[in-house]
Amino acid sequence: MPDINHKTYIKVPLEEVYKTVSTSQGWNAWFTDDTSLEINSDGTGEIRLRWTNFGSDNVNIEDGGKIIEATPNKKFVFQWSPGEQNSTVTFKLESYKDGTLVVLNETGYTNSEKDLRACIGCAVGWGEALTLLKIYLEYGIVYKQDL
Repeated sequence: MPDINHKTYIKVPLEEVYKTVSTSQGWNAWFTDDTSLEINSDGTGEIRLRWTNFGSDNVNIEDGGKIIEATPNKKFVFQWSPGEQNSTVTFKLESYKDGTLVVLNETGYTNSEKDLRACIGCAVGWGEALTLLKIYLEYGIVYKQDL
């Protein structure tokens, strides 16, 4: 299966982007409803992403797993299981012009039907998620379906 790859430029400092993708408060501000996240002193930990009444079907979703790497202002890597097995999501942050280039990569999908559906959904979903992250950080705008 191919990797999922997205990039977006966000006109805020690295530190602000990193804080948003590496804390439960950050995730809940721009994307999830009740994420819990704990990073240990060695940069590993656990993440549980939660959405309530998500999408047109109003489903409750919970997923997550190990935080593989949390390097302040550089990289945030975690595993989750939207498909048949764990996949690995990497947020890599780079200084760029007056802000931050966010490079997102997800790997680990197999050729199974369940993984294929998950990969397609996540390829679209991560593009949308990075747009939400950008408008949240640059303008303070948050999209919530129940509005």
